[in-house]
Amino acid sequence: MRVTKSLVLLAALSLCIIAAAPAGSPERPAAPRLENLLVQQLNGKFTPGREVIVTYVEIPPNTTLERHWHPGEEFHYYLEGEAEITIEGQEPFVGKPGTVGHIPFRKLHTAASGEQGAKVIVFRVHETGKPVRYLEGGSEER
Repeated sequence: MRVTKSLVLLAALSLCIIAAAPAGSPERPAAPRLENLLVQQLNGKFTPGREVIVTYVEIPPNTTLERHWHPGEEFHYYLEGEAEITIEGQEPFVGKPGTVGHIPFRKLHTAASGEQGAKVIVFRVHETGKPVRYLEGGSEER
């Protein structure tokens, strides 16, 4: 009898703990904030089918972006914080305030920020009309 009461009490306590736990999957990391500062079609006589996109990007602290690639050349100017940039087939580099980075055309890459996050100006020469980025699995984001 005493064992049965203990088991019932243990089961009830377990249900209370489960009910108090947050529902669903673990919380997703915060998404980066993006603000396009300029989207400008380039002269077709100079470089047909290309546009320039300049974007202000804030990567939250301790965030790793999904691996992705862009249909264009990408250049970074780091304003604040730090981000480790990993490009497929290359050694990672750390973008720090005042430094510039480059992502080659259609190269799979990611960025991981530290405790302060990162603020970056991204300058991209991009194929006109293409999505902004393609995730590693092939999905696109406009």
